[in-house]
Amino acid sequence: MKASLLRCGSAKLTARTTHTKLSLILISSLTFTISFAAFAPGARARQAPEKPRLVKIEVTGLERYGREQFIADSGLQLGQLIDVEALDAASERLMSGGLLKNLSYKLTAKKNEAVVTFVTEEAKSRVPVVFDNFVWFTDDELKAAIRERIPAFDGTAPDAGGATDTIAKALGDLLRGKNIPGQVEYTPSAELSGRNPEHLFAVKGGSLNVCALSYPGARAVPEQTLVQKSVGILSNEFSRKFVSAYAEGNLIPLYHERGYLRAGFLTPQAKLQTTPDCTGVAVTIEVDEGMAYVWEKAEWADNQTLSAQELDAALGMKRDEIANGLKIAGNLDAVRKAYGRKGHLTPTFTAAPDFDDAKRRVTYRFKVGEGPQYRMGTLMINGLSERDANDLRVRWSLQSREVYDASYVDEFVRKSVPEFVKDALRDGRKLGALKIENSVRLNPEKQTVDVTLTVKQ
Repeated sequence: MKASLLRCGSAKLTARTTHTKLSLILISSLTFTISFAAFAPGARARQAPEKPRLVKIEVTGLERYGREQFIADSGLQLGQLIDVEALDAASERLMSGGLLKNLSYKLTAKKNEAVVTFVTEEAKSRVPVVFDNFVWFTDDELKAAIRERIPAFDGTAPDAGGATDTIAKALGDLLRGKNIPGQVEYTPSAELSGRNPEHLFAVKGGSLNVCALSYPGARAVPEQTLVQKSVGILSNEFSRKFVSAYAEGNLIPLYHERGYLRAGFLTPQAKLQTTPDCTGVAVTIEVDEGMAYVWEKAEWADNQTLSAQELDAALGMKRDEIANGLKIAGNLDAVRKAYGRKGHLTPTFTAAPDFDDAKRRVTYRFKVGEGPQYRMGTLMINGLSERDANDLRVRWSLQSREVYDASYVDEFVRKSVPEFVKDALRDGRKLGALKIENSVRLNPEKQTVDVTLTVKQ
C-alpha cells in the first residue's frame, strides 16, 4: 500500500460582484492556509478547508455614517465563521441603504483568525426627505419604518442611488400593514431656480380632502381672514407641499403689506376627521408672525449711472413709514424704469434686509447690477404707405447710437402719432383710427435696440 502524501500550501481567492445601479465593482480578497491530502484507494474523501473566525472589523472613509451603525447594518458579528460569500452578502446589505457611493473590502486570515477591512466612500450630497400626505402616521412613525430598512436614516438621503427606492418600499409596506389604500409615489422636487432640493414621497389613490382649516398664532391678520383667503386649500385634497406653497404665495403677502416682513408658516399638520359634511382631514398651520417693522433707509452698492439720491427718489420709501413689503417690491419696478430711461434695460437688484429688532426698524441693502447700457439701433414702421411711414419716421427724435430711453416709445405713440394723424387729415389723407403696436429687440452683442412700429387701421 502506498503511503499517503500530505501537501501544505497557501491559496488566494478573489470574488467580484457588480452592482448595476451604481456601476460598482466590489472586490474582495481572501488569503488563508489550506491543507490538501491525497489518499490511496479506499481512503476517506478529501475534506474542505475550515473557514476562519472573524475577530476584527476595520472601516475607513466614514464621515456621517457611524462606525458602530455601519457594522450593525452589515450584519456581521465577531466570532462568526467568515468567507467571501458572507462578505458579499454584507456588502449588498450596506449598499442597499443608499448611503454609500463606493465600497470595497479585504479579508485576511492567519491561524484561523480573520480581519476584514472595509474601504468606503459615502454619498456626499444629501437631500431632505419630505412626507407629503401620509396623514395616518406621524413623521416619527414614518422615520421609524424607514429605519427598519436603513438603520442610519437621519431624515435625509443621497441625491442619487438606491436609497429612494428603499424608502418607497418601506413606506409601501407600512401602508399595506395598516390596510391603507394607495401607492407610494416618489418625486424629486426643487424650486424653479434649482435650490432647496427635496425627496418628496406621497400617497396616490388614498388622499383625503381638507375638511377644516385653522391658523394658530394669527393676530396681526385675523384667522378668519386667513381662512377666507384659503379657498384653494379647502377645495383640494390634502398635500403638505401644496398647502405650504399656497400659504407662501397667497397669505404671506397679507403680512408683508403690514410690515411683518419675517412672518412665516410652520409645517402643516393634518389629522383624520369625519363629520356629517366631510370625511377627510383637519389641517392646522401655525403662524409665526414675528414683529412689524418701519422703514429706516435704503443703502445702494455698485450703482454708477444713477446716484443713491436718484435711486431713493425712484424707490419712494419714506423714513418711519410701515415697511410695506409689497410696496417695496412694487417700487423696485420704478427703479427699473429709471434705469431704463438711461439705457440700462436689464438691471438686477439683490435685497438684503437688515433688521433692528430693538427699534423695530429695517434697512434694505441693495446690491445693484446695472448691466450694459444700450443705444438706439434701427426703426422699422409697418402698415403705412411709404409717404406716411417717412412722415412718421421724421418725428422720431431718438437717433441711432444715442443712449436708448425705454420710456420713449410710449411717449412717441402718445404724443407724436396723434400729431401725425392731424397733419395727415389737414393734407387730405384719410388715415382713420390708428392702432400702434410696438416691439423692441435687444442685440446684446452690439448693445443696441431695434424698434418696430406696426400700424393697424
